[in-house]
Amino acid sequence: MIAGLAPGEERTFARSILAARSEGRKLQPITNTRLLSPDEAESIARAIIDIRLAAGESITGAILSEDKDLSYLTNKQIVESAPSILVEGRVSPVVIRSAGRTHLGLLISDRLFERGRREDQLASGSGAVAVIVGPEIPFHGEATLRLGNERSVIKDLTAIKTPDLGLEWAVSAPLLYPTSWERGSTVVVDLQGPTKVSFSARRL
Repeated sequence: MIAGLAPGEERTFARSILAARSEGRKLQPITNTRLLSPDEAESIARAIIDIRLAAGESITGAILSEDKDLSYLTNKQIVESAPSILVEGRVSPVVIRSAGRTHLGLLISDRLFERGRREDQLASGSGAVAVIVGPEIPFHGEATLRLGNERSVIKDLTAIKTPDLGLEWAVSAPLLYPTSWERGSTVVVDLQGPTKVSFSARRL
């Protein structure tokens, strides 16, 4: 077991993560060979963003994970449908803030690492692959969010903390536990309250 990362090694791991995502294959956990600290894991996630920026993308949004870890989204990660290639693709409803408006959305995530630790997940940007922005939500005090058999009661949207970074999108932590999303399947999210909203997306 090697302690930490060597100088520049974060970019090597970042390229490996991007390649694995594009090819649809799993990786062995980085923590199998490295004593990775949370800060070092986040440096790998930042290197992923740096590589995307160098390719001409721009940072458009930020997402707060279930563990309150902050990661960033580029313009190419705000999508209208799920990527065709996903490693153990999962989906979870989220609340998205934009210019004072509130939207319902879907966070698409993956599990790249075989039996990885939290640091491995951090290195991959907390597993966040993309976000689908859905309809604007008219919210009046309380509503019930449903995905399949799972339900969550939202009592105060202002209590869902999202970072104010001056970016176009701020995405909350997933409101329900992520659901597996297989090819050819459709997920439907219902917001039930005084005004009902239904939002669906299909993975091709």
